[in-house]
Amino acid sequence: MYTLGLNLTRTATGIYLHDGAAALLLNGVPIAAVAEERLTRRKHCGGVANAARYCLSAAGIDLAEVDAVAVSICCEVSPSPRWAAQALRRQGLAVRDDQVVVVPSHHLSHAASAFLASPFPEAITVVADNEGNILGPRRRRDYWLNALERTTVWACRDDGESPPELKRIASHGDSPDVLSLGAAYGYFTRWLGYSSYHDAGQTMALAAYGSGKWAETDLFDWQDGRLVCRLPQQHQNKNEATAAWLRSELGVTAAAREPGSPLDEVHFEVAALAQAALERALLRLVGDAVERTGIRSVCLAGGVALNCVANHRITRELGLDALFVQPAASDVGQALGNALWAHRFHLDGPRSWSMTSSALGRTYTAAEVAAALAARGDQVRIEHANDDLAEAALRLASGQVIGWFTGGSEYGVRALGHRSILADPRRADTKVRLDTEIKQREPFRPYAPSVTSRTAADWFDLRPSEQVPGAPAGFMLQATAALPGQRERIPAVVHADGSARVHVVRPETNPRYHALIERFADLSGVPVLLNTSFNAAGNPIVETPADAVAEFLALGLDALVFDGLVVTRTSVC
Repeated sequence: MYTLGLNLTRTATGIYLHDGAAALLLNGVPIAAVAEERLTRRKHCGGVANAARYCLSAAGIDLAEVDAVAVSICCEVSPSPRWAAQALRRQGLAVRDDQVVVVPSHHLSHAASAFLASPFPEAITVVADNEGNILGPRRRRDYWLNALERTTVWACRDDGESPPELKRIASHGDSPDVLSLGAAYGYFTRWLGYSSYHDAGQTMALAAYGSGKWAETDLFDWQDGRLVCRLPQQHQNKNEATAAWLRSELGVTAAAREPGSPLDEVHFEVAALAQAALERALLRLVGDAVERTGIRSVCLAGGVALNCVANHRITRELGLDALFVQPAASDVGQALGNALWAHRFHLDGPRSWSMTSSALGRTYTAAEVAAALAARGDQVRIEHANDDLAEAALRLASGQVIGWFTGGSEYGVRALGHRSILADPRRADTKVRLDTEIKQREPFRPYAPSVTSRTAADWFDLRPSEQVPGAPAGFMLQATAALPGQRERIPAVVHADGSARVHVVRPETNPRYHALIERFADLSGVPVLLNTSFNAAGNPIVETPADAVAEFLALGLDALVFDGLVVTRTSVC
């Protein structure tokens, strides 16, 4: 059975939504999944037509051969299958009405993307984002003035004995004119000078520079078993609302920061306030659900689940058996959630897969790589390396910064050794060069360490249960401390507070990248590489060999490594 998952990205009132994507399953196992942005080269773009065709091409089938096309939407009443089919046909996808299955809610899709991809037979799943579907009939044209899914908790079971169940057991902040966890954090992110909730990672990074003097300020209240935000919802005046709240609560008189202007102590402390409030709220939400149900395996989805600092506290402080975080936790993950839900609940297919790798993109042939290089023949020099891993490790150990392209692309926002820029973590000047010349990003933002699973606990504060396949650290979704005595050896990947957004690399899930780290360790004594996404500022992560060659040249990297090839620039570049 073929199941194609898509997320609709335009509402009935004409609002364009972000993060279109597609995921195709064969008998419940992904063949391919990709975000639309990777193909259009427009970051966070909506639409699904290119992504759908990519997945169908990877499988070698036509759309007519798909058994179910499963969709969901956001900021809208859940649509009818006929309306959804018409929306897809307007994008050029010739679906039949009888192929289309509408997943009943946006948050159910998120919950399915996490639980059905997890290894757990039973789990609590928390979905936390900006908002989901309108609940009940639309009462106001402006979607944010309606009752909405905002933060939901699900009891999930699929143990092979009883019928599978994803049951919503709690809902928080769903009344009209209320802020969710994700939206409140997004308000602070905008006040700090960033254009969108997509920049929430900057707020998380800035928080490490605060002293925490405002960290106990209550942003959320717990009222009658429900979480309520104390910051008023003003969708069209976010900065003004945040500034007024800060003034009334703390006496902060500063206006919202202008983008690109200098950061100061107030910005650090406000970021720390927002981060601490989010962590407390999530700990209360998850802890309450675990206590009520007795279920000690937990899944997280929705954009808030990408907060790796909060994930670490959830892992450590609640006595969980295990935690799974969907690596495509944002709305990109809706496509996978829709496909998994339709396969299991609509087609009654078996649950036959759990997610230990996010590399769900298609692989590219040697001929496709050769064609991409030939198109830039006057700008690149190609070395056919007998041992490209040894050559790459030697370049890294000598201080070079390289592009790394292998296998299928990662589904989600993290580059995990398939579409990465790599460098030596031992050199403090590595980070300076990346910040100023290559990635062109603010210096307070940290870079991530990739470390082999065999040595991870020797370098970072990781417990055995946090290193198993599918654990958050395998997807760069847990921030933990670099160990004393080791952090000085890898300054380029340790944050201001001594933490690191660690990425544990296992030989069974990414053998080529794991082997490269081991080769680097043979030369340096350090089984760690600096890993950041392979893209220029403002661009999506590269998808194709042609994308990789173009970014390699634009960014001024020292080398680009494909399987068996080491590419450098000619002198004319």
